[in-house]
Amino acid sequence: MASKGTTALAPSPVAHAFPHIQWDPLGSLRLTAQETALLRMAETNPIEYTLADSRDASMYARVLLKLLAEAAGAGAATGEVSKITEAVSDDFAMKALDEDPLGVVTHYALTKLYEIISTLSTGVSGVTVGAVFYVGKDGVLVDQWKALLRILNKGGKGDPYTQKGAALCLAHILLTSCPSQRFSAPTMDKDGQPIKARPISYASAVEPLEALTAWIVSQLKNATGTHVGLCIPALSALMTASETRSLFCSSGGVKYLARQLRIGSKGSKGVDAKKKIGQTSVQQLYELTFCLWTLTYELNTSYTIRSDFARDGLTIASLVDLVSIAPREKVVRVALSSLRNMATCEAHESPPAAGLPALDGAHFLSEMIACGLMKAIDHLKDRQFTDPDIIDDVNVIHKLLVNNYKEMTRWEVYKNEVESGHLQWGSTHTEAFFKENANMMEGRDGDFRLVRVLIALLSSKDEDVAAIACYDIGEFVRHYPNGRAIAKRLGAKELVMPLIEHENVELQRHALQCVSKIMVQNWEHVK
Repeated sequence: MASKGTTALAPSPVAHAFPHIQWDPLGSLRLTAQETALLRMAETNPIEYTLADSRDASMYARVLLKLLAEAAGAGAATGEVSKITEAVSDDFAMKALDEDPLGVVTHYALTKLYEIISTLSTGVSGVTVGAVFYVGKDGVLVDQWKALLRILNKGGKGDPYTQKGAALCLAHILLTSCPSQRFSAPTMDKDGQPIKARPISYASAVEPLEALTAWIVSQLKNATGTHVGLCIPALSALMTASETRSLFCSSGGVKYLARQLRIGSKGSKGVDAKKKIGQTSVQQLYELTFCLWTLTYELNTSYTIRSDFARDGLTIASLVDLVSIAPREKVVRVALSSLRNMATCEAHESPPAAGLPALDGAHFLSEMIACGLMKAIDHLKDRQFTDPDIIDDVNVIHKLLVNNYKEMTRWEVYKNEVESGHLQWGSTHTEAFFKENANMMEGRDGDFRLVRVLIALLSSKDEDVAAIACYDIGEFVRHYPNGRAIAKRLGAKELVMPLIEHENVELQRHALQCVSKIMVQNWEHVK
């Protein structure tokens, strides 16, 4: 399974202005005569010629990084060019060059820097990315990388194109240092001659990697809609190395990645689903889900990462939502593959500390059942898919779910469902179920934790979840001794009352019945 096009940098919207940049009048860039000559030479020669010598290639890359640093220091990336998001005509590009030359220079420098990295990665010139960006006998990362970080740190005031480009270039430069990536570096040039391997210090790239990862996690945490797309190319690139996958997880990235997937699918049904998918494009959902899928390959080797995936049940709930609404076949494919990896993960390579749960495939399967994956899989089994991977994943997951379900009691199914927050109407939300299990609501410690969770779910934005919570609280009140007093003490009444006037008729009805059960001693006589 491969993700196509997620790590490429699109052409700059003002690319037509690049050949017309005049370096001499741009004194704020503080270019030397030698640097200006190098820029002009690079424009007149093929990129392979400029990069054929490691010293020339290194000097060219440093000049481009200097352009970024000096332009940023002079206020670039916040002018007119930063407002241009789509390709413009020659005339418009020339106007942008006149009004905001430093903005155009920043786009130019990032475009050329990405071209250098892409060309070196193929081994065409016989020079490597490591030889250009890592220097000295120990192969230490050049200090000029900080120019790229400064662009990212401009935040919402910055230029979207330059932030996306800076993050992607920095990701590829830093990935070169990862020990797991050494095998993928080119070993032969275009003439079949061996490329001499140079030492590269991973230690010198750790701090920059942490800074880049922190920026990506911040984007996932705070950005919405298309703005999330700024970090996706860099994130997709980082997912190719085990070191950076682990760093992303340890930085809290899994939670916010799952949350972004939930924004695109949470509570989506019918017309609402199309609206939601419109806000978060199908391609963006696919790319984010693909990143999550790559992370599932770390589950067997890290208990900490399994804990990240298990926390709050958000990851599984997001994937189940995607499978349920099935926006496109490619999204379903990576979501199913992610779920399968979670359902089959094992704990023996990285066992938990004493007293902690194993968090293996059985644990994740229980969460999947609680989130209603069995129903979604049943629907998928009835569909005709052309992709054999989807068919295989559907069959394997269905078998695993059925086997796990057989081993669970009805109470365990209900408990997992409530704890997941993903309530769905079914046999556990009935009068017969509560007659049999109301006493179980006490919990092991007598703290009525599940009742507290149900009360919290009254505030859910998903109207079905809130309606089911109303029903379950009402049935608890009816069938548990002194249930009315307990529900009142825990604050259920105050949260249910406003729902009586909710615009959703079903939710309004269940809220009214819930309040009646809390207020009236013998509710059966007045229902």
